[in-house]
Amino acid sequence: MIRDWILPGAAAVFAVVSGVTLIPKWSLPPILSTDYGPAAGEMVVFKDSRAEPNPAQPEFLPVAAGGPSASAAYQNVKVLGTVSKAEFDRTMAAMTAWVSPDKGCAFCHQAGEPYSADNPRKEIARQMLVMTRTVNANWTNHVGSQGITCFSCHAGKNLPDSRWFVDAPLVPPEGGIVGKPQPWNTKAKTIREFFPTRPNRMFLLEGKGIGKTQQAQHPLVHPEVPESPQHDRDYAEQVYILMMQMSDGLGVNCTYCHNSRALFDWSQSPPNRLNGYSGIAMTTMMNQNYLAKLAPLTETKLLGKMGDSAKADCKTCHQGQEKPTGGMINVYYPALIGPPPEGPYANPLAAANPAIPQFTRHPKVGYPATDTLVQYEGEPQR
Repeated sequence: MIRDWILPGAAAVFAVVSGVTLIPKWSLPPILSTDYGPAAGEMVVFKDSRAEPNPAQPEFLPVAAGGPSASAAYQNVKVLGTVSKAEFDRTMAAMTAWVSPDKGCAFCHQAGEPYSADNPRKEIARQMLVMTRTVNANWTNHVGSQGITCFSCHAGKNLPDSRWFVDAPLVPPEGGIVGKPQPWNTKAKTIREFFPTRPNRMFLLEGKGIGKTQQAQHPLVHPEVPESPQHDRDYAEQVYILMMQMSDGLGVNCTYCHNSRALFDWSQSPPNRLNGYSGIAMTTMMNQNYLAKLAPLTETKLLGKMGDSAKADCKTCHQGQEKPTGGMINVYYPALIGPPPEGPYANPLAAANPAIPQFTRHPKVGYPATDTLVQYEGEPQR
């Protein structure tokens, strides 16, 4: 009888003592919470107040205007030939600090032959310049007056930390015959790496519409996909994986863009959802028109399993922050802004949705926005 309660009691005491002495102390870091929705909506984003900010962008002071053009001073200048030599030199110095501070000019230029076009990286740099100038000229409904620079994605490194490739198709027995499971990366070291890139391919490369996957008809029009696909479980799963990628990329949760009581309803969503939608369209443009075309110029060791070049998603630029580091908040780089768009609308998304001011707005990079449709900053909770 005594044995019946002594042994369980001793085991319980041992478990408590072991827990106190062996289990490490758990502590909750100071949390910053910001409400992005209506009062009492509990649309809150939580942040670890101890998190270190991303490295600041190295800046280069503006130079005096005037002087000969870059094309007159140098040979083989194909993108920035119309800017002044002084501004061209300043831009090259900035690009070196933003992309290759360790290798310097030799990362893109042949040693002793700066005008040579033999180094494929030089042509890649040209295409990236054109892409950056296009974004800063035509997609300010997403990047706003902050704009982007090379540092926005590269952050002082030759390659951006976050980039993706097309998944290799699974084959039996891993691929299976029934059910066709997702190509999860079973060798992943992080949760992000575990997810397949099929949603990125569908929505950020092929430009498929997110469509009717969330209980309500989509009020927006995607310029390349006029008719949204019908509800489909697999299609919806890809949408949700894309949403997880976006949340991770910005370091936020679902309620940053969606009302938790009605995820599908645009009328109950904060303005950030429109900004996210324009970001999807902009990233698709970048992947289709520029990044996916770099495979012939890219070193074999830097290609994906399917022989494709690296592509961008939200985290490539945002790097876990609501707003990316870099851009032209404090210092202006005119060479990184392309010619103004032709016609009344800056990009296809704006033209397809003329009744939505958040899409048709077109602030000028490097200058304070003159409208009130800036990104909603949220209200800090007390």
